[in-house]
Amino acid sequence: MSVGLAVSGHRATVTLDRPAVLNALDGEHARELERTWGELERDERVRVVVLTGAGERAFCVGADMKAGDPDGVDYLRARSAHGFGAISTRAGFPHPLVARVNGHALGGGFEMVLGCDLAVAVEEATFGLPEALVGRVPLDGGVALLAGALPPKVARELLLSGRRMAADEALAHGLVNRVVTRDQLDAAVDELVARLLAAAPLSQRAIKALLAGPDQGSPAHEPPALLGALASADGEEGVRAFREKRPPEWKAR
Repeated sequence: MSVGLAVSGHRATVTLDRPAVLNALDGEHARELERTWGELERDERVRVVVLTGAGERAFCVGADMKAGDPDGVDYLRARSAHGFGAISTRAGFPHPLVARVNGHALGGGFEMVLGCDLAVAVEEATFGLPEALVGRVPLDGGVALLAGALPPKVARELLLSGRRMAADEALAHGLVNRVVTRDQLDAAVDELVARLLAAAPLSQRAIKALLAGPDQGSPAHEPPALLGALASADGEEGVRAFREKRPPEWKAR
């Protein structure tokens, strides 16, 4: 297995486990990762997911260029509707998703970071979409996600030149939430996960559905998840716990 999955309590950790090729993915391994996301969508135990890479050199450097022509015309025809690794454009994924960026995040790897809700990166990490340098185009959400996250001229420079962005620059532009030393990485991710687990899961799903909608949280856009959260037992529990000055006990129903 090139994609590791571990579930502990309400936290799942997905690990891209191909360190010898900097966790690059070919078609087979990208499909394996897509199947993992499907499993996690159905797993009622899971409330937060952490995505990371094996080793210390790379989070993921995108498509495995040694495995043929992964970004050519054949790939364009056969790729997942959800993008590279099936998460960069998977707007309906219900759980908060945290990228634990343990090294370089390039190409599809950067697209996956952009597709996560939150990200913590080590100081040595770099980010970029270098497809233009090898005669390819970012196909899996990277163009739209980067253009929506950065000032127009900055996004165009990165996309058109393939320049890599250092971790501190990514932090300054809000592409990651924290930049830490390597020995602080796990603690920083654990702290962020704990904060996410303290919140109501149905509320989080409703917020994610609002963010994925065309109106980005407008009151006019009311996905079913929103009404479900407001009418849920957890909604009543949250108000009751606030009044009783105690931590709420979420049941995700």
